[in-house]
Order: sequence, then C-alpha cells, then structure tokens
Amino acid sequence: MKPFIFLFILIFSSNFVKAQSFGFGCLGLVGGYGGFTYQQYQPGLLKDYVVEFNSFKTKELNDFGKAEGYRFGINFFRARFSGFFITAKGFYQQLEESHDAQKFSRVGTQDFNYELKFKSFGVGLDVGIPIYSRLLWKIVDGAVLVNTIRLTETVNNFSGTNVRKFDNEKPEIGYSVGSGFVLDILKNYVSIEGIVGYSFFQIDKMISEDKTKFEDLLTTPENNKPFIKSGGFNAAVQLNIGFPL
Repeated sequence: MKPFIFLFILIFSSNFVKAQSFGFGCLGLVGGYGGFTYQQYQPGLLKDYVVEFNSFKTKELNDFGKAEGYRFGINFFRARFSGFFITAKGFYQQLEESHDAQKFSRVGTQDFNYELKFKSFGVGLDVGIPIYSRLLWKIVDGAVLVNTIRLTETVNNFSGTNVRKFDNEKPEIGYSVGSGFVLDILKNYVSIEGIVGYSFFQIDKMISEDKTKFEDLLTTPENNKPFIKSGGFNAAVQLNIGFPL
C-alpha cells in the first residue's frame, strides 16, 4: 500500500496548481461509481473437496474458480494535470459463485447447493493520460483489498434442510494491478470505465459456526494447503458520476 500513497503525495504536491486550468474546480472532481466485476481465482482445498465429492456423486459438483458480482465506490478525487490525470478511490465489491450437485444414498436423494461469496473493501490509485478529447487511457490502476469470504452449504433431503456456513478466520489482504480506458459521455462529469487486471490474494483457513474446520471435511487433507491458493484475471465495467470540488 505504501507505494500507492507515496505516488499520490508526489504527484499531487508537484502539480496541484496546474489543475485549475481544466476548468472543473481547483482540485478536480469527486464522485461515485458502480458497475459489474468479474474475478477468476485458483482454489486449493476447495478444489480437493470438489474432487472428493464427485467420487460419490449422482449429479457432479462443478469446479469453482470464476465469480462475478458488483462494485460501487467513491472517487475521492479525479484531477487532470498537464498531460495526465490521477484518481484516488475507495470501493466495496461483492462477488458470488454457486453450484448444485446431488448424491443418492440408502436414505434417499440429497440435493446440495454450494454458494461462495466474496466481500472486499479496497482503496486504490490510478494514473493515466488522454488519448483523444473524450478517451483516457489508465496506464496503471492499483488497489489494496481487504477480503472476507463465506462458503454456504445447503443440503435438502427427506428430513428437511440443513445449512452450514464456513468463513475465513480473519480478513486477508490482497492487491490488484491493471489497466483500462475511460470514455467521457458528458465530459468531466459522466463517463464509462473499463478495467482489466490481475488480483493477488490467498484465503487460508475456513471455519464454521460450530468450529468445524473446512479441511476436516476431507478424508486426507493436504497439510497447510489454503482454501484458495491464489487470485487471477479480473475485469470491471463501471459508470462514473463526478462533481467539481
């Protein structure tokens, strides 16, 4: 996180007086945004659980690894200087992935649903340059995220419904780096933004409300293997609304 803060202070302090020449306030713009986001990731113990589940399945449980959802946040400011622009922002995002499966046993058919839900709070900084009058290139878009995750197992059978929830033991820090473009719809005030990048994160231990560890569900869990071992490709499309400072 420190490199982003340092970059922000350096650029802002050396170019503050130049922003007013663009005519939308001496500090630039403040505003909000919201949109769609997509995340790939590499499961660890979660993948092992799917493999083991499918050795006893009637209807196969599909692999996890692709989640989608929404993001909304605040641009603390977006200012344009001579030859480039800079944005400082904060956001919340929620992504989900869900799969159904089925097992048949002596007591009848059991229907399973597994829902994986990511919740993240992030702060970030991006730096870019104008390409045309209404098209901006975000050369670097970086963010630090605090991630929490929940896996909900819902089982339906002849005796009723049973729900069990697993959460990561503590929030875990990750970060993302990417690039993208901003297209002005109403110049300086309304824009559409697209970002592609790569997220780096890991989810270690998962535990249920009754203190059951997720690895205890596996017959032969691999020692010290994380629930999710790494992040992956991500993308977002969002609408920005700005107001002059």
